[in-house]
Amino acid sequence: MAYHRATRAEIDLQAFQHNLLTLRKYLEPQTQIMAVVKADAYGHGAVPCARIAVENGADSLGVGVIDEGIELRESGLKAPIIILASIFPNEAEDLVRHNLATILCTASLAQALSKEAEKQNKIASIHIKVDTGMNRLGVSPENLPELLNQIHNLKNLKIEAISTHFSSADDEDLSITQIQLEKFNSVLALLRKEGAHTPMVHCANTSALFKFPESRFDMVRPGLILYGALPSPSLQPVLDQEENLEPFQPVMQWKTQVIMAKPVAKGQPVSYSRTFTTKRDSHIATLPIGYADGLHRILANNMDVLIRGKRVPQVGNVCMDMILIDVTGIPDVETGDDVVIFGRQGDQIISVEELAVKGKTLPYEILCNVGKRVPRVYRNG
Repeated sequence: MAYHRATRAEIDLQAFQHNLLTLRKYLEPQTQIMAVVKADAYGHGAVPCARIAVENGADSLGVGVIDEGIELRESGLKAPIIILASIFPNEAEDLVRHNLATILCTASLAQALSKEAEKQNKIASIHIKVDTGMNRLGVSPENLPELLNQIHNLKNLKIEAISTHFSSADDEDLSITQIQLEKFNSVLALLRKEGAHTPMVHCANTSALFKFPESRFDMVRPGLILYGALPSPSLQPVLDQEENLEPFQPVMQWKTQVIMAKPVAKGQPVSYSRTFTTKRDSHIATLPIGYADGLHRILANNMDVLIRGKRVPQVGNVCMDMILIDVTGIPDVETGDDVVIFGRQGDQIISVEELAVKGKTLPYEILCNVGKRVPRVYRNG
């Protein structure tokens, strides 16, 4: 694909494939995989990543909102697609028409879906979500039997799964997730005791599927790990203990080029608001990337980039369209030199996890915020 910006996100689809196959080999053969490709596959491109996922053993795809599911259907993907953030009743028509499934936790949505499915002469698939402590979406355990009774009377609905979501699986403190898992198991036990059919069960995100093997149930919902990033530093020691687990590979590299380089005398401010002043006669390079591209302003004066195989500091405030870097001591930096925001150059690496720590955020946000005006350049290997 042609692109017209020096600033670009390079997406390695072979690395994405490697990560999915690595996970597939790690899990028991009967454990299904829902590849989470919401938020445009965490900024990597939902359609190409979804295709690779389905071609390499993903059993279903998870998206955040209905428009993302429709995009995948209109791109020709036939695999099961689940809307993980649920839908509004007025979106039922589109959900049924495009053969999508949704998280469900209210009787009103169940009724709207069943009515629309009957109108279209179809069966709508739903995944019941139980709230075990996230206090976001989900039916409370005590109200679950009543919801199931109401759904039982709706002939155009099919319950595909019972699920929950962990609030703290990324944390070092495992106790909260353990409590949620115990509560979820109690719900499942009660359903079985009452003779209710428990279809597919799923709850494990990336961290949980490694930290809590018992949470894998029938299907897991990996997200960030498919893109070669870790949700939190606490996961790395867990992965290191898995002797037969191959390393996961970063899928995205964020790059740009020098648009101008010039000398700046000692004692001169650079960029807006004088947050950085040169402490020596310096050489400063300008890069055509800024917060309009998704580079967080909080990283100003607190991040490095790679140029000519070396780390150099970013200086001054991050602007809407540009940042400045201090290349003093690197000879002959010139217009067109490649610069890595995160990724690899030579033997140097700046990871998305590093930027997340410095930006006081999560790798999820760094990746998802790489803006739409940044072209994605796809390659294999």
